[in-house]
Amino acid sequence: MTSKHVNWNFYFVLLIATVLTFLLHEVAHWLAGVGLGYDMVMSMNGASPRNGGFLSERDAFLISGAGPLFTLMQALTAFFLVKSRDWTLAYPVLFVALFMRFAAAFVSLMHPNDEARMSLALGWGMWALPALIVGGLFVLTWLASRHLKLGWKTNVASYIFCSLAFAAIVFLDA
Repeated sequence: MTSKHVNWNFYFVLLIATVLTFLLHEVAHWLAGVGLGYDMVMSMNGASPRNGGFLSERDAFLISGAGPLFTLMQALTAFFLVKSRDWTLAYPVLFVALFMRFAAAFVSLMHPNDEARMSLALGWGMWALPALIVGGLFVLTWLASRHLKLGWKTNVASYIFCSLAFAAIVFLDA
């Protein structure tokens, strides 16, 4: 398999996709909370009711799910663009979605994140929903990478790039 040529535009899109994925993921949480009547606060790496609590478990579930739902829709859209139009610059958008949800699952080792909280609320244990989401996103990303003939070097470089960008966003947001 020959690797598709990836240039600086690819990594620029990866950077923009990383920032926008963080922002829009949190905006989705924020909008869900506002839609349910909460006075919400938001940063690049978090959204929650200003008073810190939810009035019901249903509200907590819906607000927790809004961010991952947006990120999943982002990934599906990017996958569609890769498969239907061979659009290489959609791949970074898909890759970031996988990376974000994988990182969220990793963070759940210390503090249950969106899918982990939802999985617990459904009575599925902490890891069922994160595994389904990350596994599904991994399959989409793998299929897209193969479709575009992107090599392992591009994926490793994307992983390193996303790791640095995520660390910058999380630590600058603290």
